Amino acid sequence: MGKIHNGKLFFKCLLLTALVGCASLTANAQEDVLFTNKQLRQNYLNPAYIPEIMYATVNLGGRFQWRGVEGAPKTYFVGAKYFFMGAHSQISLSMLSDEIGYQYTRNPKFGFAFLIPIGDDSYVNLGVGAGLMNRDYDASKIKPNNTKNLVDESKFMQGTVPDAEVGAELLLQNFELGVAANHLLKGTLDMPLYRLYSGYLNYYFQTKEWWRLSPSYSVYNYRDRWKHQIGLTYYYLFDYEWNPSDLFYVGAAFRYKYEGSLLAGVSLFDWLSLYYSYDFFFGALRHDSYGTHEIGLEIKIPQKFQGCLANYGKSKKYTRYTKYYRTR
Repeated sequence: MGKIHNGKLFFKCLLLTALVGCASLTANAQEDVLFTNKQLRQNYLNPAYIPEIMYATVNLGGRFQWRGVEGAPKTYFVGAKYFFMGAHSQISLSMLSDEIGYQYTRNPKFGFAFLIPIGDDSYVNLGVGAGLMNRDYDASKIKPNNTKNLVDESKFMQGTVPDAEVGAELLLQNFELGVAANHLLKGTLDMPLYRLYSGYLNYYFQTKEWWRLSPSYSVYNYRDRWKHQIGLTYYYLFDYEWNPSDLFYVGAAFRYKYEGSLLAGVSLFDWLSLYYSYDFFFGALRHDSYGTHEIGLEIKIPQKFQGCLANYGKSKKYTRYTKYYRTR
């Protein structure tokens, strides 16, 4: 029993050492935040993402990786979007907080997006974003008893630099395609930034009157490291004929060489939805962690006026916006 206990202790020390090394690199995955749920992923990565035109939306979420491993990454996100119907444009504010070990990143952003109708149930969204990238560390989290000889505080990135991003979306009947480039500025010698390129594709099959099947694909490239995620989600609808909305959904996703995920979401009220995913990591950390949990909620606040896009949406196929204009 003593040997087993010592083995576990030794393995935990190796994990902590690896996390310390990750936190002390001059440019690391602090920028490489990859959410599993598309609500968080698209809100964070793509400034052109316009989720609603009849509602202002607020998203709050968190991603807690490798639960049970000391110093494992924790990410928090909050974002709000408001669409100006008459101007076909959206403004957004967001804040990302990312922590790994004793080092942390704060990334507040402001975004602007413009919607261009290009035909019945077809749109192009263009967006830009700007903000700040702040990095620092919490010295109180450094434990002298097991990390004193591993930590070189002079290598920690500290400071604040400007940040910028661009994105685009193409929305057709039953089809969504988005691309984005984040961290366009180079930063400084002490606080370098590296570009993160991403894209996603979502398709919606109306398999039955009350069911919708959606395969999806997402791709990321950060410092020449590629990550691919495929997913399949089944949505159950209510009020199909006049105002179709998602009552709940279940699904699964797979991130090549990294994680497998189970996803679920439910609309508790017309204005409140909850979503969740559980990720199982395929790397060595799986032996000492309880997986990764990602949870979020979306709040919808109805707007008072409507009408400028009412000439669109004559199709009975799914589109993100024009589902609201179906009439009896």
